[in-house]
Order: sequence, then C-alpha cells, then structure tokens
Amino acid sequence: MKRRAMVAGLCAVASAGCTDRLRDVVASTPRDIAVRSRYIDGDPLVEGQSVRSMPEELITHATSFRSQAGALGAIRPGHPETTEFVENTEFVDDGGEAVLVVAQRLTAPEVEVRLGSISRTGDHSLRIAVDLAGVRGEIETDDPVVKTLLLRLTDEQGPPERVIVSIDGDRAGVTI
Repeated sequence: MKRRAMVAGLCAVASAGCTDRLRDVVASTPRDIAVRSRYIDGDPLVEGQSVRSMPEELITHATSFRSQAGALGAIRPGHPETTEFVENTEFVDDGGEAVLVVAQRLTAPEVEVRLGSISRTGDHSLRIAVDLAGVRGEIETDDPVVKTLLLRLTDEQGPPERVIVSIDGDRAGVTI
C-alpha cells in the first residue's frame, strides 16, 4: 500500500500542471480494472445524449460508448479535449479493450467533478462514485451548468455490461 501511494505521489508531482489528472492512480479501483478520467467543464455531448436532454428533475446522467464512431458522433463540434480523449481510446467494438462512460451533473458553476472510486457490484457490473469538489456544504443554484467526467474503462474480466454512476447520492445507470 505504501509503495502504491509513493508511486501515485511521484506521478502527481512529475505531472503537475497537466490537463489530465492522475486521480485515476490513487482512486479506489480493483487492480484488474484500468481507468483514465478527464474532467470537462461544460457539456460536450449533442442533444439526446446530454443531461440537458433528460427530464428536468434528473440532474445526474450517464451514457456509454463501445465504438469510436458512436462516441465521436455524440460530441458537439468545438470540444477538442473530448475529441482527443475519444480518439485515444481503443474501443471494444473497434478491436480494443476499452469502453467510454460519460458521467454528467447539473450543478453550480464553481463545482468540479472527479473520480472517487470504482467497485464491482457483480459479474460485469461496476459502481462508479464521482465526487463533487470546489465547494463545501449544500450546493444550490438557480442556473445550473453541466459538469462532465469522461471515463475510459478497461477490465481484464471483459467489458462491463452495466455501470451505475453515483454523484452526491444521485444515481444513473447505463447498460453498455
């Protein structure tokens, strides 16, 4: 455990200032699951895929992709960070081993979302906890904005079939 923490610390220091955070290294994750995450401040998804397309009372949303074409087709023009992340993913349906899960939350502008933990909930089922950062206490806003977390998942047991994303007590499920 100490060695893992030391490696994570060294990686964090070595990559200070990088856009991609290395929270993935220190996140609570089963050893046979590789994960890479990227926080996106805003909504890179097209209508129909975005949390903005959901009923008003749903403030947490998740969607998934098994192919690069499907993921790129869901990205609005003008989102180079999201496009780059998708292009660097070796998707299951394209001969790779990864799936992409996109977690979104409607919240206050000063809030950020980040990977908290990943756990198994059964055969080919995962629970992903996403943390809210940037503010303390109760978060309320009359004009919520979209915060997005891209998650590239590779599981040695095969791609997950079901993922539950939990953000601040709200859950969204997605079948991959």
